[in-house]
Amino acid sequence: MAENKNNKNNIEVNDFNEKVEITLPKIRGNDDVTVTLNGVNYQIQRGVSVKVPKSVALILERSEKQSREAQELVDRLCGR
Repeated sequence: MAENKNNKNNIEVNDFNEKVEITLPKIRGNDDVTVTLNGVNYQIQRGVSVKVPKSVALILERSEKQSREAQELVDRLCGR
């Protein structure tokens, strides 16, 4: 197996594996959220503080941003 000699890349990978605490808002009618990353499933319960890898938190953050942007586009196109 090839050894990665670039220490900077090792630090970046380790940063993504670092655990961060998140809490997804509890919204009536919404179930738990499942995130799959590299074949690993993370099931996150809403309304409960949990620790997940930073990479999972980034996926959730980007997903929320895309949803907001899509809703803004729909609102603009519908004249809202």
